[in-house]
Amino acid sequence: MGLAVLAFAACGTDSGSGTPQAPQNRSAENIVAPEFNEDSAYAYVAQQVAFGPRVPNTETHEACAAWLARELARHGAQVTVQEGRARAFDGTILNMKNIVGSFHPESRDRVLLFAHWDTRPFADKDSLRQREPIDGANDGASGVGVLLE
Repeated sequence: MGLAVLAFAACGTDSGSGTPQAPQNRSAENIVAPEFNEDSAYAYVAQQVAFGPRVPNTETHEACAAWLARELARHGAQVTVQEGRARAFDGTILNMKNIVGSFHPESRDRVLLFAHWDTRPFADKDSLRQREPIDGANDGASGVGVLLE
């Protein structure tokens, strides 16, 4: 399941001329990055885990998707939700969502960061609970927690 939360979307454009262009001289800017707060990132992970397993086609998946979209919007992102369907290995049709948060979409120079937020419907590595869904704290929620922070 390759769902993703995209925190910054897109890359530069290609002029299509086929000829390399000389780099443009740009004035240096002092960019001050905000300080990373690990407690805040952890709280974002805990919030996702509190929804329960975020397996596609479940209420917890829908609830977490709505929360993620609200959080991105609260941080000033232009939010787009891309919906799609995929067939799982067992034939089940999965309703999937990519939640895209774009910051400064008008800018030519952009960075793409992403993490998946859904969870697997079974725990392949846990021999005692193999048929149970997992909470996805470190496989899904942690990447999203870092991006939201």
